[in-house]
Amino acid sequence: MDTSTSMGVLIAILSLIPGGPGNFNFLGIPYFDKVGHCGMYAVWAFLIFNAFAGNPGWSLRKAFWSTVILGTCVGVGLEFVQNMMALGRQFEILDMAANACGAFAGTLLGKLFFQLRLKGK
Repeated sequence: MDTSTSMGVLIAILSLIPGGPGNFNFLGIPYFDKVGHCGMYAVWAFLIFNAFAGNPGWSLRKAFWSTVILGTCVGVGLEFVQNMMALGRQFEILDMAANACGAFAGTLLGKLFFQLRLKGK
């Protein structure tokens, strides 16, 4: 299993295991859990973009939008699955937004690093 797949599995597990109340407050910062959502999806998108961009025949544009769409759809989809669960998980629009922002930011960083790596060759 490659790193991007492992990260995707980790995100799914963390999203679906029974959890505590949403809107985690850390150091007095409301909605701090959204930072975690954004960060996890950013790392995952970074890894996915580099896997997609490394495929022969894939343009950077195709890799970019495929990654953003995949990350966003998974983030939104897992929130809907949480809505159907009765194990202490809850559906939150802000979680979907944080997941999508993370997917976009990670893809952007992935593209930047990929292009810098190509320049260095």
